[in-house]
Amino acid sequence: MSTVPSGRYSHGVTTTASSPAARAGRTPARAGRDGAATKRRILDAAEQVVLRDGVGHLTLEAAAHQAGLSKGGVLYHFPTRDALVAAMVARIIEQFEDDIAAYLPAPGTPGHGRSGAFTRAYVRATMAPISEGEERLGAALLAAASAEPELLVPLQEAADSWQARLVDDGLDPTTATVVRMACDGLWLCDLFGLASPRGDLRTEVAAALECLTGDPS
Repeated sequence: MSTVPSGRYSHGVTTTASSPAARAGRTPARAGRDGAATKRRILDAAEQVVLRDGVGHLTLEAAAHQAGLSKGGVLYHFPTRDALVAAMVARIIEQFEDDIAAYLPAPGTPGHGRSGAFTRAYVRATMAPISEGEERLGAALLAAASAEPELLVPLQEAADSWQARLVDDGLDPTTATVVRMACDGLWLCDLFGLASPRGDLRTEVAAALECLTGDPS
């Protein structure tokens, strides 16, 4: 989930001998990149624990063992199991936002700035095939987060943001909302194995939703 910090701190900054980064022979920017890489390593490891053993077996110790780190190395980035689960949920949100962005028409291309562009991207990101592992991971994390309501706050905030963009997408707000609710329902069906449409039917469902957005293609 964590993004690699930009290099804006790598110029014009002098580290002193008392700086931990300097003692380690690293600039602050390098230390930041290393920290981000370690976070990704821990999150990758935590996902493997959940997929292999189930979310009930996800502990800081298990994540540390899977990542090949000490527990202290994990605690430095994620002081509690809830913090680790929250970061995993945030990663799913970021990945979905990246998927939406990938389907948005780039400036200067057909469809850019057209009504419904964001809504169509939302539909296409939802309909994109996901692996069984992604389904199992998402379902496990949502189940874990539901037991601690505060862990769902980032997802709720993301949903509010997506809804605001859909309402401001040049479509009838009610239609855009219906499309989002259908997409969200499909996503949950995918995660929990609740009779999700497959094959040609899934393609036809996607086409029907895009038709509601006034697809210009």
